[in-house]
Amino acid sequence: MSETLHVTFDGHRIAYRVAGEGPALVVLNLYRGRDDVVQLRLLSDAWQVFEVAPLGYGRSERVPGYAGEALADQILAVLDRHGADRFVIWGYSQGGGMAACIARGTARAAGLVCGAYSLLDRPTDAQMRRMDRRLRPDHPSRAFWSWLKQFDWDAELASMSCPRLLYWGSEDRRQAKGLRRAQERLTLQDVDFVEYPGLGHEVGGDEMLLADLVIPTVRDWVARRVGPSW
Repeated sequence: MSETLHVTFDGHRIAYRVAGEGPALVVLNLYRGRDDVVQLRLLSDAWQVFEVAPLGYGRSERVPGYAGEALADQILAVLDRHGADRFVIWGYSQGGGMAACIARGTARAAGLVCGAYSLLDRPTDAQMRRMDRRLRPDHPSRAFWSWLKQFDWDAELASMSCPRLLYWGSEDRRQAKGLRRAQERLTLQDVDFVEYPGLGHEVGGDEMLLADLVIPTVRDWVARRVGPSW
């Protein structure tokens, strides 16, 4: 297992791990108890893989209030420490929304992989109220979701210059419904998408599914759409 490293951003410590050499691939890890990110093991033969926990999440400092506009700069702080320039960003579920914010926020993003999250269906007011009741007052997700909700992600995806890949499981009902409805628009916007039949929300987080299905898909997509280096 790679050593956990830290970089300081705005006076707070961001935790990350890194393995491999080559073009930079950043994988977001929001979970403190999830130490073995499969991408770090299986993709470091071809790329320099960074597993990064944004502030407030994972093993990074638990601070509230950082909304989407700070995410890209946090990732760049990690990359700059290692002399990495352009990068592909990959997130799953809420991390997929964060990955989109990062790709939106810097021209250094060479590609976006967003798993099991429908950017095109913004949280409703009712969902935001449920979140307010469920989350503690200082939870970092409060600022994130409020920030994410204000954007028209149809337009944001269309305006991104980097290649974009969305993937989801067909049984992930809420996400799949919105993404299927948007497939024609996504195609016109040159956005790539993959639906995994018979699978639910776990398609982006289960180690076996990642190793057997998702990682080969992403490898092939990066080779075709982003290129051998970036």
